[in-house]
Amino acid sequence: MTESPHKIAALLGASGATGRRLLPLLLSDPAYSKVITLSRRATGISHEKLDERIVDFDDLAAGLRGVSVDDCYCTFGTTIKIAGSEEAMTRIDHGYVMAFAAWGLAAGAKRFAYLSAANANAGSSVFYARLKGQTEEALKALGFADLSIFRPSMIIAQRDNRRWAESLLFPLLPILDKLMIGAFTQYRSIPVETLAKAIAAFSTQSGSGYQTHYWQDMQQAGRDRKQVLH
Repeated sequence: MTESPHKIAALLGASGATGRRLLPLLLSDPAYSKVITLSRRATGISHEKLDERIVDFDDLAAGLRGVSVDDCYCTFGTTIKIAGSEEAMTRIDHGYVMAFAAWGLAAGAKRFAYLSAANANAGSSVFYARLKGQTEEALKALGFADLSIFRPSMIIAQRDNRRWAESLLFPLLPILDKLMIGAFTQYRSIPVETLAKAIAAFSTQSGSGYQTHYWQDMQQAGRDRKQVLH
């Protein structure tokens, strides 16, 4: 059973590795009559449901005046290598995400899905983990009716800007994943397609409240979404 197509979704991060897989799933979702993307460059996708907006991330609201939305999806983020400094990365990974969330609330959104990281922890001594954790806490404080946090570990995807650590680990993932058992299962690698399906399943989870999804949850969520849509 599916909802009638009347809801509007907004996606920040459509040009990233995960966002590129998520966007087609949202466009094909019968729950949505429109999907708004916010990016600096065109996605190259043409679809009757797609409302593609090229925006200045330092002034997101300027490109979104008069828009209403129901569900927000955020797969937006960068790396310290690309950002150039911790300050710049904080502005991008935290500042832009929070600006998007604040706009979503003002535009009527009650639901928000956020792509975080497996080691997110606001009190961590590791900058990346701390930044993701602080962003999660800030999103919780906004008071969305439904907030789903997705915490993947290593994401298996083709990237032009792959981190050096990822390049070293990728050949070892089949072995390392088998060693990740018990409490460490959440650190197993996940194909970007599986991750995107798990995030897309958020559209069917109205009334779920606050949830944090780890590897096990994301594996199951993707399967559940397929069953619901069929």
